[in-house]
Amino acid sequence: MKMYIAVLEEVPDHMVPVVVAHAVLGAHLEFSRSFIAETPGYELYVRWLEQSFKKCVVSVNRREFEKICNNAIPLYLGHENKTLNGEKCCAVTVVDNEIPNVLKFAKLWKPEQIQS
Repeated sequence: MKMYIAVLEEVPDHMVPVVVAHAVLGAHLEFSRSFIAETPGYELYVRWLEQSFKKCVVSVNRREFEKICNNAIPLYLGHENKTLNGEKCCAVTVVDNEIPNVLKFAKLWKPEQIQS
């Protein structure tokens, strides 16, 4: 069980931590206040929160981003107002055993240049 945080590869490196932080916090607030026990995905999110808490940040292109948006439940889409003209650029989801291929084979995010 893992949380995947998929960021559009177009997001500048210096903004990725901010976008990810906003998206994960937004996802937690959305998942915890809007889901009820009968909603698909609620139990998975609570189980992840209480038992796993594993997460990874992956970098995806637009086509991959669209696939994630069309496959993943629960899903939260985040953005930063001054990045990519405020468009949704970060998808947060929790998956269990059946990981969609678009997430399974996505590359882990890393900055283009590591500053010293």
